[in-house]
Parts: sequence; structure tokens; C-alpha cells
Amino acid sequence: MIREMTCTIDCAPGTPNYKEFKVTEGMLFQKVPDCMTPPLEYCDHLLKINGKAVATKREMQEAIFKLAKSNKAHYLTFTFRRIISVIRLNDRDVPSNAAILKPDSDPSDVSQKTNKGYIYYKVVLIYFPRSKLGMSVKSYQNVVYVESTDNTWGSTTRRFLYLGDAILKVDDTEINDVMTAQGAIRSGFQKNGTVTLIVERANQQLSSSFVRAVLNFNKEPDPSMPADVIAACAEQLARYDKTGFTEPVSIYRGYTKSYKTAARATVTKKVDKKNIRSEHLFPGALQKVSEFKENQRLEAEKRKGK
Repeated sequence: MIREMTCTIDCAPGTPNYKEFKVTEGMLFQKVPDCMTPPLEYCDHLLKINGKAVATKREMQEAIFKLAKSNKAHYLTFTFRRIISVIRLNDRDVPSNAAILKPDSDPSDVSQKTNKGYIYYKVVLIYFPRSKLGMSVKSYQNVVYVESTDNTWGSTTRRFLYLGDAILKVDDTEINDVMTAQGAIRSGFQKNGTVTLIVERANQQLSSSFVRAVLNFNKEPDPSMPADVIAACAEQLARYDKTGFTEPVSIYRGYTKSYKTAARATVTKKVDKKNIRSEHLFPGALQKVSEFKENQRLEAEKRKGK
């Protein structure tokens, strides 16, 4: 679904710099200043600036330059078209591998996924020029979960997927493992430039607690170091303590600076402001909830009471 939108941005005198804006020939944003995203997003289709239609890159640059040149505080209003790619699904439209269609699990078994407390979305991912997928996934009990997301500019999944979202279906393929998910997404982008995902998102205490446990679970822990390697390292450290550590002879033939006298750091008055980006975590997962086992016990008591 394509929607026409308008946003107004308060700009300081002399800003923004028109050189920080980049668009394609079709007037799709490929770069904007960091302070303007959001509300502007990757590949928004620019239509107007302050109510005046802009059809070329030059017209856009001239409009922004004239406003910044006035050296007065001003407002910059962008009118653009954006593809709205997330739609809420009814429970009757979910695929067969959705949790709500599974039989009730044993309340005492915390390793089993509950079949309550989920909402479902249809997410359309579009591959734009120079964009990237921007997510990694992991599987647990034949369900593929979003393990991390890249919320930076140019990410295809930017603001669409949360950590812990379960990918149930990609186009017409139901997903049960990571390899199937990767193949279906790659194939969809290569054929059509778009893929349609059906996503399951936890929105209650029990389901959110289970998803967090899945994200923290590691199938393959780091291997332990062999005993003979540990013994050899201990012997080497003991020798260094006894004889001291000698600087290795440089193999570089030429001038080398002395690290004993060279300054390792310098202090300047210049300050660079950097925006810190993070993964897009589902807000519901941040709520403080009681222990998973305690919730299971309370539900079991309610069932007995009925």
C-alpha cells in the first residue's frame, strides 16, 4: 500500500546542507542528514518541498540551498510517498505452523512453546538499490526467530521486524529451519525484488518470556580450551614472570618509531557527535514480568478452579 505523507522539520539557521541529500533519478531518497531520519526513510519518493513540487535533483538542491542561505531558523516541509509494508492479520488467516493452531502444551514443561499470546503480521520487504537485508535468524523447535536486526539507514527490515519475531512463511513457503528461510528470501528477491513474510509476535507475559529464553539459548557453546594448551600457556607465563618479556625484533627494514617515547593519545578541543543506533526491540519484551514457572503454576491453578 502506498501512502502520501507530509512531515515538517525545524531547522537551525544555515542548515541543512543540500549536499547531505542524495536521490535517484526517480526522486527516491538514498541519503538524508542523520537528524532527519526519522521521519524520512530510505527510498521515500519525494514530491514537494514546502508545498512546491520538485521533479529533479537540481530543483531539490536549489530549494534546500535557498532556505539554508537565509541564515534564519526555518521549517522544512517534505511531501513524499511511502510504501506501508506491515498489515495486521486476523487469527483465521494465519498459516498452519502458527502457535495458536497447535495443541495445548504441558504447563509444567517450560521448554515447550505456549499457544497463547501472539499477534500476526504480513510484512512486505522490498529490495531497493543498494539496500541490505539487515537481520540474522536462529531456529528453535522448528521455528525460525529474528535474532538481531540492523536498524541503520538502508536496511530492508528497518522498523518492520522486532527481535524475537517468528518467521512462519516467506511468500508461499512455510518456514521450519534457517536454511529454508534463507533460500526463500534470496529466491524471492532475485525473482520479484520483493518478499512477503508472515510474522508471529509475542504480546503477553508467558509468550514473551518464552521468546526471550529462546533468544538467550545457545545451541553450540564456545568449546573449552584443551588441557595441554592451558598447561603450555601456564609454562610460558611462568617463564615471562621469571625472565621478563623481551621486545621481539622487528622484521621491518627502515625507520621504526620508539613506542616507549611516542605519545599514544592526544587531547583536542574538537568534539564529533555520533548517533548511536541499536537493534529494534519489541517494546512489549521490555516489560518486567514474573518468572515463567510461576506464571505456568498460576495458569494451572486457574484451570483446576474451572
